[in-house]
Amino acid sequence: MQAASPTPGTDAAAARPLRIVHVLHSHGYGGAERHALTLMSGLRARGHELLYAGPQDAWLTRECRSAGIATEHLRMSGLFDLPSYLRLRGLLRSWGADVVHGHLVRASRYAATAARGLRGVVPVCTAHATTARKHMRGCRHVIAVSQAVKDRLLANGYRDDGVTVIHNGLPEGPPGDRQAVRQALGIAPGEFALFSAARFIHDKGQDLMVRALRGCRQPATLYLAGDPATPFGAEVQALAGGDTRVRFLGYRGDVQALLAGFDAYLSASRREAFGLSIAEACAAGLPVVATAVGGVPEVVQDHGNGLLVASEDVAALSAAIDRLASEPALASQLGTAGRQRYLDRFTVERMVQSTEALYRRLQEPSR
Repeated sequence: MQAASPTPGTDAAAARPLRIVHVLHSHGYGGAERHALTLMSGLRARGHELLYAGPQDAWLTRECRSAGIATEHLRMSGLFDLPSYLRLRGLLRSWGADVVHGHLVRASRYAATAARGLRGVVPVCTAHATTARKHMRGCRHVIAVSQAVKDRLLANGYRDDGVTVIHNGLPEGPPGDRQAVRQALGIAPGEFALFSAARFIHDKGQDLMVRALRGCRQPATLYLAGDPATPFGAEVQALAGGDTRVRFLGYRGDVQALLAGFDAYLSASRREAFGLSIAEACAAGLPVVATAVGGVPEVVQDHGNGLLVASEDVAALSAAIDRLASEPALASQLGTAGRQRYLDRFTVERMVQSTEALYRRLQEPSR
């Protein structure tokens, strides 16, 4: 199934505003959290009323408050926290919710169970990972962030007409200043600088990036954004061993602005449902070198807007980096194509309109 799009011939923005409760259990700041925040902000901008229910000491809660989105505390301790189920059900009733939208497995279960038997409340959930399969069957409909995620759901018994692919959409900030970024980070004139932004977990493959850099014949420097204060982060730092070609930037909230200072984006993920940061690099016009896992090939077309290699293939990563570093015309061509791919497929407007259209469709009496 293709990614959803707004229903032709309807003016969804002129219809009655919906009251939508989004639910997510997280204390992190990864792709699911960023996706939920962007979606909620976009829906609110289109006139809908939004409420976020989740842990109150989390990054997402703070960001929702900064964006003017109402929040309610929902502990969701494990999968069977009865007080949290009852609290969410009470919120749906008192708030007069039309839709409750759960993100990730735990919140999807809470959304489905809390909405059970409540007239007029449609439970929807988003599967953000290719490993998602349990605890989402109670939802009326599942949104998959990529075709790769949907394929895994179908392989685990979900119905084709019960899952819709809606790719992540990325907000576009003001363009960064290339020279200012390079000066601030100490990137030398003429230096081929690679960038990658991700949590330091095994799935993201920063260890493979460090090893690939060692095998490059062309001079290149790798800048890693993300908090390395994790067990895996310590392993990557030890592997780098003080190599000056590997720079650890720590957590950065200004990734969009930083991208302008770099020459290419590198991803060596072992598992990736979509690749939000990769799409962000495309939006910035950067060529991409990435492992062809999960939903990544839906974002990066090999030799179209980037170079794809097999997972765990360090030698192929090195060769792809060398090729971009030695062929600036190719790198420029891939970057330009990546920018166009973002505009065609991964804008916030497309994601928000597609999600809104799905909400409306599910509220139809025949549904």
